[in-house]
Amino acid sequence: MSSMPIISLNRTNDFFGREKEIRRINEALNDPGFVVVTGKMGSGKTAILRRIQEENSTRTTFIDMRCTDIRRTHEGIPDFRRITVLARTVEWNVLLDSMPPEKSSIIDAWKMSQLHCMRCAVAVRYSEGLIRDIQEELPGAAVVEVPPLTERDTERYISLKAPGFRAVRAGIEYIHEVTDGMPLFIDSFLNVLSDGIIYGPVLLEENFKAKFQQIAFPWIAELNSLTLREKNILSLLKEGPLGGDEIPAGSSELEELELRGLIELHGDKWNLDSELLRRVIVELENQTGCI
Repeated sequence: MSSMPIISLNRTNDFFGREKEIRRINEALNDPGFVVVTGKMGSGKTAILRRIQEENSTRTTFIDMRCTDIRRTHEGIPDFRRITVLARTVEWNVLLDSMPPEKSSIIDAWKMSQLHCMRCAVAVRYSEGLIRDIQEELPGAAVVEVPPLTERDTERYISLKAPGFRAVRAGIEYIHEVTDGMPLFIDSFLNVLSDGIIYGPVLLEENFKAKFQQIAFPWIAELNSLTLREKNILSLLKEGPLGGDEIPAGSSELEELELRGLIELHGDKWNLDSELLRRVIVELENQTGCI
C-alpha cells in the first residue's frame, strides 16, 4: 500500500454546503455590521472568511489573529472618519480570523469596528458560554454558526474534493462519523489514503489508527498545549459524560476547557466536544500510554 500514490485533492474554491452561511454573514455585515462567526474546530470558518474576502477583495481586510493581537489590528486599516467624502460611500469589511475565545477580545473588536466606521466579522471557536456572554454584552451583534456537514453533504463534499476516492456506503458513513463532518478533518483523512483502493470501514479504521496524528493534527497541537490536570480531565471524559462533582478539577479549569472548544456541558453533565477528539485521546493512550 505504501507504494501506491496518495489520493490527490482538488484545490477547489467551491464551498459546497456553505452557501447559506456565506449569505447570512454577508447580510449581517450589511446589518447590523458586526457578526460573530462561530463553529467547532475544522468546520470551515477560515475558508468562509477567505471566500468573503475574495468576493470583495478591494474593500476587505483579512487578519489572522493567531499572528497578532487586537491592539495591533488597527495598523493598515483605513480610518474613514478622517475622509469625510469616502466615509459616506466606502463600505469596508474587516475579517478577524481565529480570535482568542475571550469576551474581552470580541468586545475590543467591536469597539475597533465602531472607531473605524467599518463592518466586522470575527471568527471564534464555538463555546456556549462565550456566545451567551457576547449576546449579553453586544445585543446588537449577529451570530452565525457554521455547522458540521451532514452525511449526505459529506459524501458530495468528498466527491468534489477527491473524485478519485472510492468507498462503499459504510466507508462514507465511517468517514463522516470519525471526522464529525468537519471539512478540515475530512481533507486530512483523505490526504493519508492511497489511490486505487475501494475503502470500507475496516481498512479506513486501519488507516486511522496508523496515521491518526496526521489526520487530527489540530487536536494534537491543542492537547500538547494543555496542563497535566487539563489532560487528566479529558482522559476521564473519554469514557463518557460526568457531572462537575465527579471531576477532580476547579470550575475555572472546566470553563477554560469549554472556552477552548474541548468540552461542553449538556444539562448537568460535561462531555468531550468531539468524537474525533475522543478517538485521538484513546489512540494516544493506547500507543504512548498518555495524552
